[in-house]
Amino acid sequence: MYTVFESIRVALMALWANRMRSFLTILCVIVSIMAIIAVVSIIDGMNTYVQDEIVSEGTDVFTLERVNQLGILTNFDLFLKSLRYPNITLEDAEAISQEIPQALYVNATISATQHVVYGDRYVENVGIRGHTSEYPIMGNWPLAQGRHLAPVDVALRRAVCVLGWDIAETLFPSEDPIDKRIKFGGRHYRVVGVIEEKTGGIGSNQNVFTIIPVTSFLKHYGTRRSLRVQVKTGALETVPEVLEETRALMRLRRKLRPGDDDDFHLSTSETLMKLWQSISQGIFTATIGLVSITLVIGGIIIMNIMLVAVTERTREVGLRKALGARRRDIMTQFLVESVTLTTVGGLFGIALGFFAAYLIASFTPLPYAIQGWSILVALLIVFAVGVFFGLYPAGRAAQLDPVEALRHE
Repeated sequence: MYTVFESIRVALMALWANRMRSFLTILCVIVSIMAIIAVVSIIDGMNTYVQDEIVSEGTDVFTLERVNQLGILTNFDLFLKSLRYPNITLEDAEAISQEIPQALYVNATISATQHVVYGDRYVENVGIRGHTSEYPIMGNWPLAQGRHLAPVDVALRRAVCVLGWDIAETLFPSEDPIDKRIKFGGRHYRVVGVIEEKTGGIGSNQNVFTIIPVTSFLKHYGTRRSLRVQVKTGALETVPEVLEETRALMRLRRKLRPGDDDDFHLSTSETLMKLWQSISQGIFTATIGLVSITLVIGGIIIMNIMLVAVTERTREVGLRKALGARRRDIMTQFLVESVTLTTVGGLFGIALGFFAAYLIASFTPLPYAIQGWSILVALLIVFAVGVFFGLYPAGRAAQLDPVEALRHE
């Protein structure tokens, strides 16, 4: 009698003997599993990145801004309406800081893009970020040299700046940047600090930026711009209360009546996380839908190939039955061969999926993460496909009449 291991050996020999046919048979399985593994790896990597970014900014931080930038994904009409809202001003930030005691730190920020020049060296498309002196408390801004902006810099609208790592390395490759003067926007700024190099990140280079006092930014680039205000409460449980106090204060400052909608937007880290989760779940669901179709097609191909195998080995089945093999033995043999076929495809798919995720992460800003559970799910899927689509061919083989099978040419 065939054992399970003997059935696996026979299946592998058949795969190797008909390599091209076997490859075309399991191609859909390989593509399907590769897609699942690659998408899961990228999404898990993105989940980790988003969570790390939120944690680095602080879970006890919420943001006040004129326009909900993510509204373009959730409510486009409201997004268009918010473009006509009044600007968030420095006076709004100061009012929050002064009138809400639990708002421990308030950072007003705004940004633009400029070329930064020092002597004959320059860097294009640098993010010029205006901040108040509280910005180091709102995120991960470790210093490599010098100091951060001080309250007096903001109060006196001083022309000082803190450089991102790549800016400092490009403009000052062999000299100390502290107290040197760089130029952007037609004005000179004295360098007072350099931020340590940031690794990872999605999108633009995380080290190409220059921080200046928000008051200097508004002085040089004009006050007809809306600020983004970050509020840190010091404790996660106080965020809802402080957020509602901020909403009430802003409505009072805007002279909004009880029935009027807010003409500003407040968001928390929880809001951002929920939005990302809904997006990632949508991507995953769509992928699973497409992959399911491919797996069904692959399963049908495998079933047809197994039916061909049953026909090719009819005499073998008749001989085994004549020697005492039971229907269960014949059925087990063909089921094991079907599962072996899909498992080989699944293993190739898993390897190619991780390789695809690695390539995507290497050539794009998207991170990836290898999750053990995704390998287990992939193997369970290919096992289920092998069993489901192998049942009919295995049943056909088990029901063959031994006498008729032995007469088969």
